[in-house]
Amino acid sequence: MIRTIAITAISCLLFFSCSTYATFYGETVRSLDVNSTTRRLDVSYQYLTEFPIVYEKLENIRMINLSGNTQLDISTILKSLPHPEKLEVLVLDSLQLKTIPKEVDGFKNLKQLSLAYNPSLDLEKTIRSIEELPLEFLNLKGNQLTQLPETITHLKTLKDLNLSYNTLHDADSYVYLSKMPDLYSLWLDHNRLDALPETIGTLSQIRYLYIDHNELSSLPNLSRMKNTWVIHAGYNRFTVLPEQLMSMPGLFLVHLNNNAISIIPRVFGKEEYSMMALILDHNPLPDKERIWAEKTFKKFFLLSFKQSY
Repeated sequence: MIRTIAITAISCLLFFSCSTYATFYGETVRSLDVNSTTRRLDVSYQYLTEFPIVYEKLENIRMINLSGNTQLDISTILKSLPHPEKLEVLVLDSLQLKTIPKEVDGFKNLKQLSLAYNPSLDLEKTIRSIEELPLEFLNLKGNQLTQLPETITHLKTLKDLNLSYNTLHDADSYVYLSKMPDLYSLWLDHNRLDALPETIGTLSQIRYLYIDHNELSSLPNLSRMKNTWVIHAGYNRFTVLPEQLMSMPGLFLVHLNNNAISIIPRVFGKEEYSMMALILDHNPLPDKERIWAEKTFKKFFLLSFKQSY
């Protein structure tokens, strides 16, 4: 019974992702053919120059994606929504935004906001515009960020923050993130990181950490990250299984696929740690290392060394 419960738990961890845009409002309409029952509208990247929709038909809209339509008057569209208080998901990617439309601060129940691929966006002004909203997810992917403003801490309700495809090397930025008590998931993949700053260890509240697709070959002290369950660190440059993983008291699952790991330190066979699942697919592990790992980690619920796709 206990084993079954544990396997179920790890399955949830394996397939978990934040509920970005995954709402239960029915079918997504991907054209301008809407009616009063439409709750999800996605007209992204359709190169629209006008928005010939009778706004009254959007009376029940919960999610709208206007990404990539740089010729549209986004402010007018948002201002014209008949019930802004009903909108919960807003996607404004790739719109060459410098500032967020002021109408956004009127969406009093907005939970998910995506501003990806707007590299000229003034992030500090944006945060001040949205800090009173009940945001749970914020997407800042691909915005050429090298540091975060301290005002990021004003987003008190934020649970999931996507910082993928930036170059966030600034140590203070991680200190700011550590002051966001409800932050649950953090994406730092594709940030060209060859080292993580020591200050990342202050992120004691994080459950899911994505540091895959970087240039990492080692980890700093992570012992203060006591609540982290899952780390995604695939597609980096690790050659040795990092011993720092043993110091994380809540760690359950680690993805280290597609690295260059050929050595597993024998300390993993001597000390106790919380990790119960390890994915080492597509690493050049010699047979002797794999055999030793299979014996040492025999109580793991998941241990994978796949070498073929």
